[in-house]
Amino acid sequence: MAKTSPSDRNERTPIGERSTPRGLNELLRGVTRQNAAGQVLAGVTLLAIAIPEQLATSQLAGVPAFAAMIAFIAATAVFVFFGSNPIVSVGADSTIAPLFAVALLRIALPDSSQYYGLVAATAVVTGLMVMTVGLLKLGWLADFMSVPIVMGFMCGIGVIIAVHQLPHVLGVASGGDSVVQRLEVLSHHLGHVSAWSLALAIATLVIMVMGESINPRLPWALGAVALGAVVSSALSLSHHGVQVLGSVSVGLPQWRLQWFSLHDWSVVVTTSLTLLVVIMSQSAATARSSADEIGVADDLSHDFVGIGLANVATGLLGTMPVNASPARTTVTELAGGRTKLVAIVAGLGALLLSPLAGEARTVPLASLAGVLLFVAGRLIKISRLRGVWRTSRTEFAFAIVAWVGVILLGVEVGLAVAVALAILAQMWRAARPRMVEMGRRHGTTSWEPYDAKAVERVDHILAIFFDEDLFFANAGVFRRELHDMMRKYPKTHHVVLDAVAISDIDYTALATLSQVASDLERDHITLSLARANDPVRLSLSRAPDEVLGRIKIYDSVDAAATHAMKDD
Repeated sequence: MAKTSPSDRNERTPIGERSTPRGLNELLRGVTRQNAAGQVLAGVTLLAIAIPEQLATSQLAGVPAFAAMIAFIAATAVFVFFGSNPIVSVGADSTIAPLFAVALLRIALPDSSQYYGLVAATAVVTGLMVMTVGLLKLGWLADFMSVPIVMGFMCGIGVIIAVHQLPHVLGVASGGDSVVQRLEVLSHHLGHVSAWSLALAIATLVIMVMGESINPRLPWALGAVALGAVVSSALSLSHHGVQVLGSVSVGLPQWRLQWFSLHDWSVVVTTSLTLLVVIMSQSAATARSSADEIGVADDLSHDFVGIGLANVATGLLGTMPVNASPARTTVTELAGGRTKLVAIVAGLGALLLSPLAGEARTVPLASLAGVLLFVAGRLIKISRLRGVWRTSRTEFAFAIVAWVGVILLGVEVGLAVAVALAILAQMWRAARPRMVEMGRRHGTTSWEPYDAKAVERVDHILAIFFDEDLFFANAGVFRRELHDMMRKYPKTHHVVLDAVAISDIDYTALATLSQVASDLERDHITLSLARANDPVRLSLSRAPDEVLGRIKIYDSVDAAATHAMKDD
């Protein structure tokens, strides 16, 4: 599918640019008379996948089905006004629904006012946290989640979603908190599997998979769920073990916030912290990938403000926490969505259709489970994991740790372990840099890593390249490796350090460099730097040690070597 370049977007005139208020122009940015119909169609496509997905997500969250619809409408409206990314879809999300449901159901009974109140409070607290991250411009925190870790995390969430849906797929009772416990409970009911439930779930999944390959813009999910409802009603499948959605109470939003006990609030805050990590990582991945696909700049901090405000709004309206949805956003992109008009159409469509939500009572839970299995399958990206495996075994290991950890240890612990391992690995790499010996290529002034065939050493000169910042954790390594090279080349008269990779140098490193320079001076060996940046030059000029002030800095390794040979 062709992407819209920034220049194309700037050359086109948005609808009503001369006559509409500035706020409306912002909402309709990128909409032209040529693409307006396509954007409306993409909005209808988003609505078609959102309705069944929101109903299914309400089952994961343990809240009334209509609450998820309110959450989608409110979150969509808020993000349209306050978010940055034009096609990110925010609403009730199957990734975070099981997280807060499992945590809050430990302290409240299902279908109770206390539970609904705790869910709403969690949405508000989570929203304030996410919004704070955005307002403080801390979107860079999401960078600590490497792509392989996020990939493994999303795979783990996909498995969790699938396991949560298996009882609906099989038409049996469910139970247990963890994945292992749920599978154990499920194994005890395999003798009571409903063939009709299994058939409905598989049929829904097959329709969505085949439909996506035929034309992803068509509302296959909505059609599959509607077909399931018709078949279920016509054959009275509720009498054959097929569970249906049941009564859907259509009404206005409700105020559910109340004052809880200190213990309840501690659970709400802890759960919100977990959701904060998940929302940041998933929203960052969703926003960045979609921005790349449609050719716009991403602004994570701006998007975090929008998602945070959306959570506050849904909590005040008595619904549930919301998140950026990778699945819905991908559907929007595949349908040709490029502007906020898509979300406006989907939000208004959901609002207009909401009075008809009561008609969804005959929808089989197996059909909704099929929709969520499709979503779960989109989260488990085996082909991308293969790419990670081919590129880096270490990062592949981190992805697997995140995947298995989320499944076996829970989202909080599994994700924390994977991120901690990634940070430790980065620290280890920074603390174990490479010192590369350099030589001059025959007949040129180019200095490159030493190769006896094409690159030669210059007599009495040791040119080295250090491939990391010079700081406290690796200053000792720098000194030891340099001394090892000096023992290898005892006739060295000049040492040239190519500092192009050293972006900064701290006090400990300066002290170590001073010791190195003093040691070299004592042996009548000069030390010079090449290609040092301004911060490094400034640090050397401000250093109190006189020996550092005597270090000469050149624009190239060859210039440093040439001056050194002249001084011989």
